[in-house]
Amino acid sequence: MWAVIDIGSNTIRLVFYLVEGGRLHPVLDKKYAAGLAGYIEDSRMSRDGIQVLIDCLADIRLLLGYIKPQAVFPFATASLRACSNGRDILKMVRERCGFDVRLLSGEEEAAFDYDGAQAGGLGEEGLLVDVGGGSTELAFFKDGKMQVAACLPVGSLNLYKNFVQELFPTPQETKAIRDEVKQRLQRAAIGGEQRTARTLFCVGGTARATQKLLGKQYGLAGPEPYTYRELKETLERAQEAPRDMLRRILRSSPDRVHTLLPGMTVFKTVARFFRGETLVTCRNGVREGYLLHCLSERGALCR
Repeated sequence: MWAVIDIGSNTIRLVFYLVEGGRLHPVLDKKYAAGLAGYIEDSRMSRDGIQVLIDCLADIRLLLGYIKPQAVFPFATASLRACSNGRDILKMVRERCGFDVRLLSGEEEAAFDYDGAQAGGLGEEGLLVDVGGGSTELAFFKDGKMQVAACLPVGSLNLYKNFVQELFPTPQETKAIRDEVKQRLQRAAIGGEQRTARTLFCVGGTARATQKLLGKQYGLAGPEPYTYRELKETLERAQEAPRDMLRRILRSSPDRVHTLLPGMTVFKTVARFFRGETLVTCRNGVREGYLLHCLSERGALCR
């Protein structure tokens, strides 16, 4: 059994996996709603944010004292990548918690997203999208190969923090979020050729929470695909009946009640920008891709 620690902008997760026949099987998943992106001011994480991180990792260290995997692979993404004091924080984590955390670049995160999703099964071509709390990763792929990738410094939590005053974004705030994401897409190299993708493959916590919300609304079975139109209608319904939408989100993903609509707006904006028609939620993502990479380096992955 192997363990991965994923230090994200919204959550910190400890996941244990069994590997059988080259396939990953999660057997235990512990999630901490840390919200680290909310503690970043002027590109620095505050002392309170650092303490939240240390407390979560200390609890994980305690769990690992009882459940002993063969190895633990900790990594961090936009939560620390966006911090000017990120390296100092990682040094503190190593000294106080004993974890040597790898800080992934945006391009590495996109590549591991793709590798993880591919291991769980992907179509022949499309656009992979991971809307995290502090960044959004994009990767075009075709014929089983990633062609081009980009990382946008916008995510569900930092968009909420920077643009939303109350619990849900107003129509004006939603437009501001949409405009910000569109501008980032226009600047990114991935949009320079005005590529199109009829199908978006969505990974990560925001993607799974969106699937739950739309699944209940439209009667979708499991990870059944949904359409751009259904995503657009759901966001419009949130503007028209916010209290009803609040009840729906509290029933499906209460820990994302303030970040889900900004995250869904990112998915909608990306889909429209690249003329996407269908959105598919993938089971695997960056954690699985990173674990496969680490096991391959160790020669511990038998296919």
